[in-house]
Amino acid sequence: MSSSRPQSSTNTQRPLREPDVMLSDLTDELIWPRILRAPALAIAPNRLLSGCLGVFLIALILNIYNWLRSISNPRDAFSQADLIAPTISERFEGIMQAIITLDAPAFAGQIELAIMALRNSVMNNLVLTLLLGIPIIVVIALVGGAISRSVAFEFAQGRFASREETVHFTLQRSRQYIYALIAPILFASALMFIIALGGLLLSFPVLDILGGILYPIALILGAIATIVLVLHVVASPMIIPALSIEGTDAFDAIQRCYAYVIGRPIRYFAYAILLSIVGFLAASVFTMIIGLSMEMTDWSLNFFFSHSIESALTGEGDLGATKSLAHSAIEAFRGVLRILIAGYFVSLFYTSGTLLYLAIRRICDGQGITEIWEPVEEA
Repeated sequence: MSSSRPQSSTNTQRPLREPDVMLSDLTDELIWPRILRAPALAIAPNRLLSGCLGVFLIALILNIYNWLRSISNPRDAFSQADLIAPTISERFEGIMQAIITLDAPAFAGQIELAIMALRNSVMNNLVLTLLLGIPIIVVIALVGGAISRSVAFEFAQGRFASREETVHFTLQRSRQYIYALIAPILFASALMFIIALGGLLLSFPVLDILGGILYPIALILGAIATIVLVLHVVASPMIIPALSIEGTDAFDAIQRCYAYVIGRPIRYFAYAILLSIVGFLAASVFTMIIGLSMEMTDWSLNFFFSHSIESALTGEGDLGATKSLAHSAIEAFRGVLRILIAGYFVSLFYTSGTLLYLAIRRICDGQGITEIWEPVEEA
């Protein structure tokens, strides 16, 4: 006589955990292939011109500042700027190299070094940071807002935005763009200032005991400041586009972008890495084409080899009055091409950030990519 063990009708099973990245994210509405349009969208004349204008204005601000310093104190004309500018440049190049080589530890390390460099420049050169930072932030905010608004309309609705929908819209919300960029930095700076005030307790007898007891509070404040700065850096590609797409204020846009990064980190970084790879490939091709064009032009001009032609092109050797002017004109046009390359990088950054925001918003909130806030005109 065989006996069978009765199976329980209430067979409990653990609920399956939803994977962070689902196949539907790669197939539904085919969002991920559409964001690969970023390089083509970034090269549109109006967005490329906006990026070039931003680069030119930032360079102009730096040159005016150096000129003012040279007038006020010739001996110390470029000392502080030379100390800070190479550091920022090295960190930027390190971040790009880490992204190109897909070296995640190096990328994290370069981000940390960039944050430390920014912190040191603020704390050690407050006046310099204000003189350089405020106008540069204004330029970045306005240029980024105009590019993001233009991209959003073309990508989401398939139409070109008018000047009122881009330039006028950006100027009307300029304060929100600026607040969105600097508010988290000011908040973290305020926390660090509180920690610095608490550090004064360690300078006096007896009170130093109280300072040691309050050290855990300083650690908590330092951790909050660090988290805010890290989140701000990670979410920075989406913050300006969020204000260009949504009808929110700066603080709501910051909160929304931070929530997207925290809520869907794997999906966010997957899209960000994909856009970074495609973007740097496109930027490399764009840079290579312009570089080869310059080399081909110089080679053709110097086809009938002549020391006089070579001097005008390179600026070396014995230059007369006319050759010097000719070389200056050539260098000016070469500078325009360099600004064009940098402008494409700027346009590509904000274009990619806009597409990234639309894709992550659909995943997190379920909003369609065609939904863009437009102000209601009063009758």
